[in-house]
Amino acid sequence: MKTAPAALPTIVLALLIAPGLAMAQHDHAMHAAHAGPSDLAAPAAIPSGHVRWTPDAPLVAGMGQVRRAVATLAHLEMGHLDEGQVLTLAGDVDAAIESMFANCRLEPEPDVALHGILARLMAGSKALRDAPTDPAPVGAMRDAVADYERLFDDPAATGR
Repeated sequence: MKTAPAALPTIVLALLIAPGLAMAQHDHAMHAAHAGPSDLAAPAAIPSGHVRWTPDAPLVAGMGQVRRAVATLAHLEMGHLDEGQVLTLAGDVDAAIESMFANCRLEPEPDVALHGILARLMAGSKALRDAPTDPAPVGAMRDAVADYERLFDDPAATGR
């Protein structure tokens, strides 16, 4: 496969954010099925000089829902959530991601980057569903949200 020089920054950014997702097709069910522990990897460095992309309204709404759920999941790290609450919050993350996949319309470069972030969030929600008393996935989910905020100029993000 020959890569056009203009596409190179997109591929490099995608590889930095989520290895293996740069060439992913837009089969969102595939992302959900393959999200696993390796998708919980620590965030990678975002290239210097990156100009944050403008999210569309469905992305702003969906990430707002994810942001609220992940912020509430911090209480799991302190031992203040029961299994039912964790499962509900993991479901909130999944529902927001499903809505974003169905409704977001982005240019290819931000779309590829977003898929990497959403794969990490799906891996976290799956890990929480599998072990709702284990707070380990919460930090990685928080890192994914932080990467979103570093990549996208979302007016709803805190501190903006």
